[in-house]
Amino acid sequence: MAEGKTYQSHSFGGKLTEIKIGGKNQEVFVAVHHSGTGPGIILISDQEVIDAGIKACTNLFAEEGYSVLALGCHFSLEEIIEASHIFKSLPQTEGNLASIGYGKGALLALQAASLTDFAAIVAFDLTISDHTKVLLDTVPCPFFLQFGTKNHPENAVLVNKLKDLISRKDGSRVFAFEEGGKGFSIPFRDTYNKLTDGLSHTRSLELIRRVLGPYYDYAELFANHVYHEFITRDVEETMKTMIDDPYVNHVPTLSGGVGYDMLKRFYKYHFVDQNSGGRERIRVSYTLGPNRLVLENYTKFVHDSVIDRYFPGIAPTGKTVEIATVIIVKFRGDKVCHEHLYWDQGSALKQIGVLDAGDLPIAGPEAARKVLDENEPSNIFMQEAWAQSEGKPV
Repeated sequence: MAEGKTYQSHSFGGKLTEIKIGGKNQEVFVAVHHSGTGPGIILISDQEVIDAGIKACTNLFAEEGYSVLALGCHFSLEEIIEASHIFKSLPQTEGNLASIGYGKGALLALQAASLTDFAAIVAFDLTISDHTKVLLDTVPCPFFLQFGTKNHPENAVLVNKLKDLISRKDGSRVFAFEEGGKGFSIPFRDTYNKLTDGLSHTRSLELIRRVLGPYYDYAELFANHVYHEFITRDVEETMKTMIDDPYVNHVPTLSGGVGYDMLKRFYKYHFVDQNSGGRERIRVSYTLGPNRLVLENYTKFVHDSVIDRYFPGIAPTGKTVEIATVIIVKFRGDKVCHEHLYWDQGSALKQIGVLDAGDLPIAGPEAARKVLDENEPSNIFMQEAWAQSEGKPV
């Protein structure tokens, strides 16, 4: 299967329309956040035609909270400037504009920067030449340059040299992604690489959110999601906190669901009514990113009922379980996009008495307790080895 086939579409969608640019009606693609407004983004394709991949990119940034206008790369600099003025004046566009360009469109975005009031530029797979440094010196706003270098060693060398030339104090940066090649960020193409695109998309939002917003309270948004999971146990309200095509993966047991229907089924029949008694949760840390929340928890519960996500196929044991969990929540705009949940399944199985660890280094509740208090005993499974370093110089 080609890398380009891994893109998973969602129901959000913009539309093709015409606006008068350069004295004539020209076809463009427009998408707007579900709130009806957002900071503006001028997106410039690497092709003259707005294909399915560029439409997907446009829709994605609209979901992230923006009002987005996509142009083909056949537009002149003067037309791009005119289009930016028109788009900025529309009621669905708030505040300043950023620009995102791909290939030839990346060059156009950077060239237009000094002629417009773009607040930031994200450029994908810019062709590097002897004139690139001179061009970048003319760009008055912060920029991120992102390159796919897989199978392009000569391009990787050029990108590394370019990194050494960028010494601005406005946060401008150059990123090389060795996991994907040129065109990794445009869905539905054979060059598309889903994982690399996910990494670079977070980088794009890091810059654009910093200069334009919108700013979302991810901790509060996720708290509302969890409230409906555990307190109201209302599946409909839980799903309303998520995008149209969400997924959840409890990594140790592969439990959860991909897509709206599968995840709703999971919540309805295998989650909200399986929250056991005596449950206690202590938050250890929050880490916030441009589109992610990483939550570290201490969780304590009693295995007094069927809990498919933790112990599928295992009857209730009545045992108490203490585990440290890490939840990585990705957001798309103001909605939960997906969750990855991690914990030590060996420790959990040991604590309910179905895993005889013997001499294996598998901790019980002490593993979770040490997350709460670093002064709990260390090196409990390496006592002999630890003794060998006793008294040695450090």
